[in-house]
Amino acid sequence: MSHSLEESQLMIQAVRKTKQIVQVGMQRRSAPSVIKAKEIVDTGILGKITMVKPMWNWNVSRELNNTPLEGKLDWKRFLGPAKERELQPMRFRSWRYFWDYSGGNMTDQGTHLMDVVQWFTNSGPVQSAVSFGQVAKMIGSEAPDVFCAVFEYPNFMATWTLNYCNSYENDWSIQFQGDQGTMLISSAGFKIWKEPWPKNPEPVQQMEAPIPIETHIQNFLDCVKSRNEPNAPVEVGASAVSAPHLANLAFHQARQVRL
Repeated sequence: MSHSLEESQLMIQAVRKTKQIVQVGMQRRSAPSVIKAKEIVDTGILGKITMVKPMWNWNVSRELNNTPLEGKLDWKRFLGPAKERELQPMRFRSWRYFWDYSGGNMTDQGTHLMDVVQWFTNSGPVQSAVSFGQVAKMIGSEAPDVFCAVFEYPNFMATWTLNYCNSYENDWSIQFQGDQGTMLISSAGFKIWKEPWPKNPEPVQQMEAPIPIETHIQNFLDCVKSRNEPNAPVEVGASAVSAPHLANLAFHQARQVRL
């Protein structure tokens, strides 16, 4: 949603000075299977949640394309408030991988997954973060294509790992580990296993369902008409991106960073 923690607060202030309906793209907030999973977690079926593991594997890393662009580009307008520099076509094509314009995949993908982590655990904001990463195959990128961040919350920990050089268990997933059970949620739906796992190899509950974007858009349109708050108002967007922003600060400063 934002390029920094400070921008998030400015966005909240700007929205709340108006009566406009703002829906941030946390589409899992409107997905029936994810909403159902949240309801089940709220029953306490997992017991005390101590570790949450969001993950994203996708073998798409390759050297960035810096060949000349076709057509015309208003480079200065593209840069906006970012640092002035000579035109590099790969910065336009792959803007997500440069710190001047993005938080990299830490915030790009992490915003969606860390939102679910915080939503399901009713955790409040992250307390601290550490992060390690490297550019393994995406030559030309500033942002890592392989990384791991560790987040400290009041009552649990979360690890957020991404590998764009491997497709094992391709796509995203989030594993919630409690002392009474485990939930695995992904784009295919969710499954829940009871503890102890070796004696309970079969899921006790599961639901197969995709994560549609249409229900999130419909929620926004319904709220435009009703003037009710949407499923992902500006505060949710700010909260979702806060942990990834903190992890990026930890990465750049090579230390543990507290909110």
